[in-house]
Parts: sequence; C-alpha cells; structure tokens
Amino acid sequence: MTRMENNVACALRLSQRAAEKPEMLNTIQRNIQSARAELIRSGVSEDVAKSEHPLVEDAIITFCLYKMDDETNQERNWSAFQYQQENIRKSTIRLEGAEGNEK
Repeated sequence: MTRMENNVACALRLSQRAAEKPEMLNTIQRNIQSARAELIRSGVSEDVAKSEHPLVEDAIITFCLYKMDDETNQERNWSAFQYQQENIRKSTIRLEGAEGNEK
C-alpha cells in the first residue's frame, strides 16, 4: 500500500489486513482518484491535485471519509471537503510544501 492509501485506511480505522483486501484496496484507490479528479474539476491545478502537499492529502482523506465512513458523518465530511477544496483552489500552493497567497 502507498502512504496515501495507508493514511486513508488509518482515517477509516481499518487494520492493515482489512485495508489490503483487494476489494477494500480497490475502493480506497478509486476514491483517492475521484478526490483528485474533483479537485481538478473545481479549478485546482492538476500538478497541485496530484501532489503530496499536506493540504491536498487532508482533502483527499476527507473525501474518502465522505465516501466510505459511517453515513451519519456523510454530510459533515462532504461540507469539510468542499471547504478544503475551495481553499486549495483559492490559494497558491508551491509544490515543495510551502503555501502563500498571490495578490
């Protein structure tokens, strides 16, 4: 498993063994790809959406929680992802991990 897949599994409170089952791992991978596609669709540059920047990774984890966590948290996770997505779109993120805002 990649670091991102492992981070999603930990956020979902899955054991390593459960997360590595082919069905679960495929679902995690699909949701990571979907999260990146959603970021790009909203106007985040492809380079940033595919980066390992901590804010991007947090948004991806939140999206995966929205798709895979308990339904009682679904609306909260979706709102959180939209907030993160909008802020990433508005910010200028340098890929080496620093963040700044252009004016």
